[in-house]
Amino acid sequence: MNLRPKLMLAFISLIIIPMIVLGIFSFLNSETLLEKKYSEQSEITLKAIGGNISYFFRELDQLSNGNVVSPEVQDTLRQSKLPKDDNSTLIRITQAEKEMSRILFQHPAVSYVVLYAGDGTMFRANRNDPTTFRPIAFDELQRHSLYDDVIEKGGMPLWIGPHEQRDLTGVDPPLFTMLRVVKELESFNDLGIMVTQYKTEVVSSMLKAFQNPEDESQGARYFILNSEGLIMLDSNKRYDGHSIDLYTNSMPQLTQNYESARMKFDEVDSLVSSYQLDRNGWILLSVQPWNSLTDENVRFVQWIGMITVLGLLSAVLFNVFFVNRVAKSIIKVVRKMRLVEQGLLDIRVTAQGKDETVLLANSFNSMVERIGNLLSEVRREQERKQHAEMMLMQAQIKPHFLFNTLESINALAAQNEGGKIMLMVRRLSILLRTSMHHSEEISIKQEIEHVRSYLEIQKYRFEELFSYELHVPEEAFDYTILKLTLQPLVENSIQHGFDGYEDGQGVISIHVEVKLHKLVIMVSDNGTGMNREVLHKLSEGYNPSRKAHDEAEMGERRGLGIRNVADRLRIHYGPEFGMMICSSEGCGTTIRCVIPKSRGEGL
Repeated sequence: MNLRPKLMLAFISLIIIPMIVLGIFSFLNSETLLEKKYSEQSEITLKAIGGNISYFFRELDQLSNGNVVSPEVQDTLRQSKLPKDDNSTLIRITQAEKEMSRILFQHPAVSYVVLYAGDGTMFRANRNDPTTFRPIAFDELQRHSLYDDVIEKGGMPLWIGPHEQRDLTGVDPPLFTMLRVVKELESFNDLGIMVTQYKTEVVSSMLKAFQNPEDESQGARYFILNSEGLIMLDSNKRYDGHSIDLYTNSMPQLTQNYESARMKFDEVDSLVSSYQLDRNGWILLSVQPWNSLTDENVRFVQWIGMITVLGLLSAVLFNVFFVNRVAKSIIKVVRKMRLVEQGLLDIRVTAQGKDETVLLANSFNSMVERIGNLLSEVRREQERKQHAEMMLMQAQIKPHFLFNTLESINALAAQNEGGKIMLMVRRLSILLRTSMHHSEEISIKQEIEHVRSYLEIQKYRFEELFSYELHVPEEAFDYTILKLTLQPLVENSIQHGFDGYEDGQGVISIHVEVKLHKLVIMVSDNGTGMNREVLHKLSEGYNPSRKAHDEAEMGERRGLGIRNVADRLRIHYGPEFGMMICSSEGCGTTIRCVIPKSRGEGL
């Protein structure tokens, strides 16, 4: 990274980012505190609303307790014991229903009263309010699922919320319904069942009293749920009769006492609080949009954002007008140094002024010039070394191998083997032509022909001691390789690997494989192999102080030929290419050479 961005990054990392992190931490902490604060406020509010609702229903329970023992109800239910076809009975029933009407005026919430006598006689009294409630027959009531619950309570009231039992209570408008058994005062026997319906306006007004009168959409909304999650009352009357599961993944209907959490409600981020009422497992729920609670927090975040932007702007101006002047000269030297790293040693830095940056530029120029001179000297020394090694390789081939080959040709001439002489001379000419080739690199095809000629000559000399296999795809022929790469490797197998083998037992295999960006050449034999000490000495590389000792122990060719090939491959192609030897005593030797794919020009 350049110096200027680094200075800018340091400024941002040490000043700006801590400011942002502190702001975010403060914001999140304030959100947590706000959630806790509003959760506590919601608990107080819900307990206040719940207390009012509980008081309202206790008041209705007390009125109902007085009604079931009142003469209006007791005498009315006794009318059912009169003959049904008597006109006077019908008159008395009508008169009893008028008497029942006084129950309607005991509380403004009472809307409808129905009495069922034990024989099925029905007595009704209602206000002139709009309602969809239609009393069902007594035999239908007895078949209803709630009938057994009413009887089991033995005179205690059973409450039904709006929308819970629509077939029994109606839905427009929604009503609270109380069912209870009426018992005779003297005998305490069951006289019948009283069904009383109450308007929801009183409870709805309790819910609305805690809403924002100016904007209902932004303030808290209140719901009353049953234990199944059914919304019996909505303060905004939008979700009446719906399931709470349609609007949230939470299950507030399972609240045991009080719970509050921030969650999505109807796809709006909200604070949802639930409080259990002391009746039928009903739950009082409040939902308040989080945005309406955090207006002040948003303004705080805006201030933090403005301060951060101003800080960033100040950092940029500081970097441009102050740091840039000092860092410009240093960055210029750094850029030139990167070009030098890529091998461009003719790069120089021009410097102006009288400060330390001029000294830095001059020192850089002197260093680059000195490096260029040293690299040129090393390159010349390396070329001289490679040339000396090549000449040494050629010198080794000429005195030993050439002398033995000529002796073999002389023997063939004495035996008058003209065809074999011609073949030997042709193979020897190919061998010498390749060895003395003016170029350091030759094609794979030429190298294979060279090693084939060498193997054919050696097969004649050693009287069929070994056989060989060449597996070279035609697509590899056009690629180039350092000359005299394979001949020293197969020579090592013949001279040292097949020592003690009988005729025809030795096998030398050469495989060439063309891969994506490289050539892999495998030279293997089934000879005696090498022990660990020999492999270790080969892996040590060339060391002049050990040369005489190595040659004495391993022989001139084994110590020099293979290692010479390995060094030449590594020096010529680079450290990512080269040679690897795999061998053990009695298991043969495999030499793997990896070279890059390249096509020489003018070959």
